Amino acid sequence: MSAKSRLLKYIRAIGALASISAVVVVITDGAVEAQSVATSQPAAVPADDPARGLVYAGLERDTSGRCGNLLRVRGTDKCTHGPDAPPPGFSMGKHVQAEASSLAAASVDCIGDGSSGLRVQMMYVHPPGTNRYAEYLSSFQQWTSDMATIYSASAAQTGGTRKVRVVHNSACAPVILNVEISASALSSFGGTINALKALGYTRTDRKYAIFGDSTVYCGIGEFQGDDRKIASNRSNFGPSFGRTDRSCWGGHTVAHELGHNLGAVNNNAPNASGGAHCTDEYDVMCYSDSPNYPPMRIICTDRANENRMDCGKNDYFHTSPPANSYLATHYNVADNPFLDGSGTTPPPPTGTGPIVGLAGKCVDIQGASSADMTPLVIYTCHGGANQSWTVSSDGTLRSLGKCMDVRGGSTTAGTVVQLNTCNTGGAQKWVHRTDKTLQNPQSGKCLDVEGASSADGARLLIWTCHTGANQKWTLPV
Repeated sequence: MSAKSRLLKYIRAIGALASISAVVVVITDGAVEAQSVATSQPAAVPADDPARGLVYAGLERDTSGRCGNLLRVRGTDKCTHGPDAPPPGFSMGKHVQAEASSLAAASVDCIGDGSSGLRVQMMYVHPPGTNRYAEYLSSFQQWTSDMATIYSASAAQTGGTRKVRVVHNSACAPVILNVEISASALSSFGGTINALKALGYTRTDRKYAIFGDSTVYCGIGEFQGDDRKIASNRSNFGPSFGRTDRSCWGGHTVAHELGHNLGAVNNNAPNASGGAHCTDEYDVMCYSDSPNYPPMRIICTDRANENRMDCGKNDYFHTSPPANSYLATHYNVADNPFLDGSGTTPPPPTGTGPIVGLAGKCVDIQGASSADMTPLVIYTCHGGANQSWTVSSDGTLRSLGKCMDVRGGSTTAGTVVQLNTCNTGGAQKWVHRTDKTLQNPQSGKCLDVEGASSADGARLLIWTCHTGANQKWTLPV
């Protein structure tokens, strides 16, 4: 081999190994010269920003195309968008406190026997020497219920039904596993995944949603970046993992990380951010993220939509997308089989009579007044017109010619339930569920007797759904 040939071979080898430039061979008058020219490269993994929970240890930029040019857990085929910054109202320096204990465990939609088939398994994962399971169990169940409500209420916005297939017990309370792994495993997402898999959490019919007793992240989850509208889309299978750490415990971040596990948001969506999020606020999956930090646009102006999926219902979630739209031709999280769309809640009865609840008392229009904004209470049943309700096929409950209504259309727990002129709005829609709760889909909350008081005149409110006696109602048939 000539010297010139050996030099060419050497230069080509350098070029094949180079990741920041390409080597070009120039031959002029028999002389061989190597020149370096810049080439386009994938964006580097961002620098750590622990104060915002943005820690990239164990992550690398994927160049295979499998992860949609996002990140990969080093040494695995696990794709991720990377760590998420805290949402409004949360910060890495502040730990979320346990919520006040309720009368009963918060519930989720009962689906089958609670464990068969594809399921989202909730788990509390902690290091040795730290175990807050007993202190936080009711809060974990409540936040799981809040997460599930985000999905079901978002589906209702599109006229459909979607329920997260959470592992639950016979009382429909979410099952929260108590799992210990090493502190070093908790220090990175990859370490957590490997430790949990070593403990046997490898089921292909499970997505594992983690409450991590750590302060490394706000949240982080697997994201496949697979936009194919086919049954074999990688988002349709487990095992996959999403983790929410202690500074961000709550329904919002759990719903966000599960959203990534379920396939949101692909980077070719109409309002994609480029980092598996979206730019049209308010929306549970939208914020200005790495690598592009795009400007945000306020399209859905109601801040309550911060706890709803897909502001415009055109990027990643719609139960019945319009023909030829993006979601009609690309992956749609609402089609993920870990969500139940069967609409198994029985249709409402259409009878007229009393609505009977706590201690056998009746839903009563206070003072028998038909004026708008008259509060509803419970009262000893007496058969009067102000205790006679017609269950309409449009989902409203009617008495004295008006409708049961959530005051101001609020979605806030503790909002008064009242009588108001019927207007077919979401504040006047009610669903009688299989566990006998009466849910307002717009808020995702249930009709509740304040303080579980059985006294005559106790007010009716909306409150986070649970299985307590003060939320169970028998409707007329």
